[in-house]
Amino acid sequence: MRKVKTMFAGRVALRAITLAALAVAAVVGTLSVRDAVAPAEARSRIAEQVSSADTARGARVRIEALGTQRNGITGRPRSVQIDALAVDDVSVRFLRAGSDADPSVCQGKFSPDPTAGDVLLWKFETKVVRADGAGSTLQVHWIRWRAGNPVAQRDETRTVTLGPGDTHVLDFVENQADPSAACASLMVRIAADPILPEASQPLTVDLWTVDESAAAGARSVHVSVQGRGGVPIKYELPPLDIVPAGASTTSREAVKMNVVGTVQATLAPDGDVVVTLATVRKTVSGKAAIQGEGRVEYRTKVGETAAVLLPEPTGRLPLPGGEGSLDIGRLFAGHRLSLYVKVEPTR
Repeated sequence: MRKVKTMFAGRVALRAITLAALAVAAVVGTLSVRDAVAPAEARSRIAEQVSSADTARGARVRIEALGTQRNGITGRPRSVQIDALAVDDVSVRFLRAGSDADPSVCQGKFSPDPTAGDVLLWKFETKVVRADGAGSTLQVHWIRWRAGNPVAQRDETRTVTLGPGDTHVLDFVENQADPSAACASLMVRIAADPILPEASQPLTVDLWTVDESAAAGARSVHVSVQGRGGVPIKYELPPLDIVPAGASTTSREAVKMNVVGTVQATLAPDGDVVVTLATVRKTVSGKAAIQGEGRVEYRTKVGETAAVLLPEPTGRLPLPGGEGSLDIGRLFAGHRLSLYVKVEPTR
């Protein structure tokens, strides 16, 4: 089994949410989550199917603005602009960061039009030059201005070729407005996935949340979703209860976890699958809840099960009735949590 270590971004609440994706209800019998690697000849046929130059109708272009916390993570806050473009099509987008009310450059937002009063303003003109199963070639003309100065700080044109799952950094700026602020910098990067004919890529994605608890043994829940390659597919795992060690299943300390998200799988010409997994989890105790999100990209094989390892959470969640709070770290003590994902062509 290929294990994929995640770098889920977020605060304590965010880490708890991504971790909750693996806290699961009991299952009767033996948990069966095994590798099922497709034969090499089958992967070769898939590679031939997606690699010919006439299979792509264009590319799905993604521009991301990723903030970096001075004493924390990169990727929070995160703003994303996605455009589906045919070959030779051009998109024009503006990114603005910071304002008079909040000068932090980490607060980046995309817009179809320029906006006055921003600390920084970018203009991106993106053209799809080529797109096929092997990847996409983009021509990007981008300009950056700083507030109060009509002269551009940067003005560049780049031509980049990106395979499925690849990214290219366009720009990086320090938060000069306040060197002591929580926001340290902003990074802007671009990615692209070929848009293949829908009939060529029907996919089935199986997801398990697996809790390898030392006290109760392995537990899991499962969901199977279908969609098209290169397109985000929504998934929702059944809600589940987690009870602290030594407590009964009816304990008032039990919390309910609701996990939803999207999974995007793109078949690469070498038979690999490039997977982008986004997870949003709400951990609920009575009427109180904490919520966050996480995202990871990795490469696997058709039919192979990847185990995404999630970190242990920390923090506290108020108990019903305001009677104290629940230590999330104690709740998950002894639990080893993973999210299993398997992608196969729909038969």
